[in-house]
Amino acid sequence: MHYHRALGLKAGLTDSQIKDLERFESSSAYNDLEKSVLRFAEQWTRQGKADAELVQQLAKSLSPAQLIILAATIGLANWTNRFNETFGIELP
Repeated sequence: MHYHRALGLKAGLTDSQIKDLERFESSSAYNDLEKSVLRFAEQWTRQGKADAELVQQLAKSLSPAQLIILAATIGLANWTNRFNETFGIELP
C-alpha cells in the first residue's frame, strides 16, 4: 500500500478510498463497479483467476479492451510485487 498510495491519488482515488481499501466491500467510498473491480483484483491475485460470474458482471460495464487492460494491470502489479519481495527491492 505504501508504494501505491501516491499512484492511486494521481489516478484519482480519494483519501477515503485509500483508507477504506481493506474493507472496500462495506465502504461507501466505492461504487458497485469499483467494488467489482476490486473483487476481481483480489480473486485474480489470490486464486490466479476470477469467478466467471464476476467476469460476466464486469463485462456489462467494461469493454473487452478495458477488461484486458484491467487483467494486465493486475498481473503486472502482482509480478512487480513478487519480484521486489523475492529480491528484497525497496522502492523509495
